[in-house]
This record gives sequence, C-alpha cells and structure tokens, in this order.
Amino acid sequence: MNILLAYQSHPEGADDPFTSLLPAGLLTLDAAARKAGHRSTLANLSGVPRREVKSLLQRLRPELVGLSQFTHNRVETLAIARIAKELNPATVVVLGGPHATHAWPDLLARHPEIDAVAIGEGEETLVELLGRLSAGGTLAEVAGLACRVDGTPAATPHRAPVAELDLLPLAGESTGESFGVDYRRQLEFVITSRGCPASCLFCSSPLFWGRGVRFRSPASVVAELKMLIERYGLLYFSFRDDTFTSDRKRVLEICRLIREERLPVLWNCQSRVNAVDEEMLRAMKLAGCECIQFGVESGAPEMLKALGKRIRPHEVETAAEAVRKVGINLSVYLITGIPGENEGHLKESLRLIETIKPHDGQVSPLVYYPGTRLFDGAVREGTVPADLFERPSGEGFLVRRDPFVEKSRTRLLKTLERVGARGAYTLEDFERQRKLLGWSLVTEMLCGESLEGEGAWDEAAAVYRSIARREPENPWGHLLLGGLLARTGDLAKASECYRKVAKLVPRHLPAFLSLGELALEGGDRRGAEKHFKEALKLDPQHTVALEGMEACR
Repeated sequence: MNILLAYQSHPEGADDPFTSLLPAGLLTLDAAARKAGHRSTLANLSGVPRREVKSLLQRLRPELVGLSQFTHNRVETLAIARIAKELNPATVVVLGGPHATHAWPDLLARHPEIDAVAIGEGEETLVELLGRLSAGGTLAEVAGLACRVDGTPAATPHRAPVAELDLLPLAGESTGESFGVDYRRQLEFVITSRGCPASCLFCSSPLFWGRGVRFRSPASVVAELKMLIERYGLLYFSFRDDTFTSDRKRVLEICRLIREERLPVLWNCQSRVNAVDEEMLRAMKLAGCECIQFGVESGAPEMLKALGKRIRPHEVETAAEAVRKVGINLSVYLITGIPGENEGHLKESLRLIETIKPHDGQVSPLVYYPGTRLFDGAVREGTVPADLFERPSGEGFLVRRDPFVEKSRTRLLKTLERVGARGAYTLEDFERQRKLLGWSLVTEMLCGESLEGEGAWDEAAAVYRSIARREPENPWGHLLLGGLLARTGDLAKASECYRKVAKLVPRHLPAFLSLGELALEGGDRRGAEKHFKEALKLDPQHTVALEGMEACR
C-alpha cells in the first residue's frame, strides 16, 4: 500500500528544537512498513501551512494516512485528517500516539474523519493493518485498534506488547521517501527501552507501553550507535528512555561495549534519583555520558506524594551528590502548580535546588493528559469535564491557573539560573575528577568549555590539544579545538582541525559546513564551494549548505 506517516506540532512548538521533530516512534513505524513491502512516505509538517499540506496529500495520494497525536497537537492532527478525507473519502485515516491512545472513545465518537486509532505501540498493528487492507479485509479484524463497529466506537482484541525489541527495524538503517525530515537531527534521539518502572499520577506512559519495562539488548544499542556514526556521522546522542538506568546490569554492559568498541560518542540520558549509584555513574561518564536529567519535580515531600512520586528529597540529594562527585552535568525537571502547593512548599523546592546545585533545569506547570490518574481523578471529582480535550484552544490544560503558578515558576527558574552559574565545576573539581576516574574525555571537554567561558582561550586550546594528542583517532579533540580556533580567528588552523574530523568521520556533516564557512570567510570561494558540495552530498536539502553555495556565486 501507499501510505503517509506524518506529524505536525502545535504552531507554538514549530520552532522548538524538540517539539518540532518527529516522534521517534514514527520513524520506527516507517521502517516497519517499508520492511513489510509497503511504500511509506514520512513527513514532518511542523510549521507547514495548510495549503502545502493539502498539496502534499494531492501529490502523494496515499491510501492510508497515519498521524501521530499528542495533546499539544490534537487540533492540528484532526485538521490534517479532515484535509485527507476531503481530498479522498476512501483514504483510511489512523491516529496513533499517547493522546489518541487514551482519548480514542471521544475521537471516534466526535470526529468522522478518523477511521481508527492504534492503541499503544503500533509497529505490529500497522503492519497487520496494511496487510489486511491490501487483502480486502476490515479494520475490526486487526488486534490493537479502536474503530467503529456498526457505527459505535469499540476496541478490537488487545495486542500484546512487542516482546523482543531487538527484532524491530532500526529507524535510521534505511530511509525511504520523506518530506521535511532532518534525519541527522532526528536520529540523535535513541530509544533503548519501552516503559517506566514508576507510576506517577501525571504521566500516561505506564498505560501506553504496558506495565513493566522492556529492554533492547546492549549489543543492539551499541550496534545502532555504530550504524549512526558510520551512516550519518553522528557523534552526540540523547537516550530518551523514560528511565535509561532502570536495569543497572544492562547500563554497565552498554558502557563496557561503548568503550570496548572505542565509539567516539558523547551522550545524555534521563533517570530517576533512586536508579543510579556512583559505580554506575563512573562507568557512564567513562563511556561518554556528559549530562543526566532527573525528574525531581518538587522539594516538598507532601507535593511528591501528591504527584505519586515514590522518591524523597534525601534521595535527590544523594543522587545529586554522586553525580557532582563523578563530574557529570546535572539537570533537573521540576513541576509547579500542584493542587495544594503553597509558599511553604515552594521554599522547600528552592532549598533543594540550593542544596543539589543542578547545572540547569526545566520548570513546567502541572497539566492534564488523558490516560493519567491525575486526569481521571479530576473527572471523578467533577473538577474538569470528561470532554476537556475537545476544547480547541491551547497546547495543554493547566491544573491550576492562579497567580501562584507563574510566580512559583519564575522564582524556580531564576534560582536554577543563579545556582547553575554558581555551581559550575571549577578547575579544582576537574582535578578531583581526574584523581577519581583517571583520564576521561568528558572531564577534559567540560574543563575546556569552562576555561572558554572564563575567556582563557589559550588554556582551553591546550586542553583540547591534549585530547587530540592522547586520542588522535577520536574526532572530539579536533572538533572542540577547531571550534575554539574558529571563534578566535585562526581560520587556517581551524580548517586543519575540521579536515581531520572529516577524515575520521567521513559523513560528519558539520565538519564540511564549518570548512565551507571558514573558506568563505577567508575569501576562498572555490574552496568553500567544494566543501558545501560535499555537505550537499550528505544532505541535498541542507539550508546552510544551499545558502553557502549561493554565497559562492
């Protein structure tokens, strides 16, 4: 079958570096459909006007349109569905994603433009659906779907979660037709497990993925990293598992394999404060982990309990102390606007920030999502209507809208900014980290960046040169030094560094872009054109490379 798999963010998220990207699962669905022999086009429609969406649908004429729906883009998703049906009423429109999974009864009851909803993870469901439709079957024959049976919304038999995640095709292993998809940006985000060991009241993950956590094997994870380095030249990754560290033995094995394979990668991950220890953090840093993000949410025990967080402030402090001792950047997620939260609770959160000294953090107001215990409880209590998400305005729905919420958020953000600057690692910290761990790329990189921040250019350059001397086959030393030299005006030596990077990682697009820009800055238009052409071989639609070619004329 000819299918289109698409996503469009809320307009306010079109410029956001994360929200504007495709959900990682959509790439896996695309890979699964193509592996099964179907023609699949992957489209990122974030920021794309409706008329262009219509033009794309007219050109592709898909038999099935699959749309990824979150709460923030629920309106945009339905608008695309309506366009698809207006152009061809025979097109099968299927929604998937967390919002659609949990709101399917209302979606099917209220929106005739939707034919079905894939419940939970969708790879096996999509492949079976395409096979059934190709053979003239019906939606109701496919397990794991919600559709209309005799005009009434109903769920088909439950589909068991994918047992062997290693058997799913890798998102970047092969690519088909696409529209607006920046694969290099997309593939920096790697998923190595599904599910979360926690059951927070505000999160729908447990119901979406099923209870428990399923893991890819360490060998599969490292094989994907190697493939992404070789095929896309990627060197930095973000593991977007709900809790990357929930299986300690697996994390240690992933780290061991990264080091054994000598993969030149840096990365970050998300975790829980009660799912790390110093030995694990040491292994992670030596394998390239430069930042870990914890869902702290609040410093007030009463508020943690209200959110269903099974952690305590003293556990946050213990984990943060271990992270800072090892020398990984510490980032935290915080929530405000919790029912019952007051000035006293805010002060407890502010004190916790002062104690743990995170390098940065994010603060979000508490919002309702379908499929969460928070929303279900509010509906039962009559606090919000059951059809809340049918309201078209806004990306999300705040639990509280009183002045305290914004005041609290502002104070938390200001404290994070102040503490982050004050809590930056010092030269003395880096010396302690060297004694604790021995030599580490992350320690040296962070040290060099710290020196750059202080304007100590020569000292920072010396650190980067030491990385390149110690590990000449590792592109990071040359990459960091090239960036510094370019910023300080030494174009010739900076270009030399980037040429080394391009030799070590032939598909590292930023190296060729930097070489082109440096050549252009130095007046070498012919040289610049050569490098921009190399960049366009890797990404024919890259904006910077195209603009560079134009500047060379």
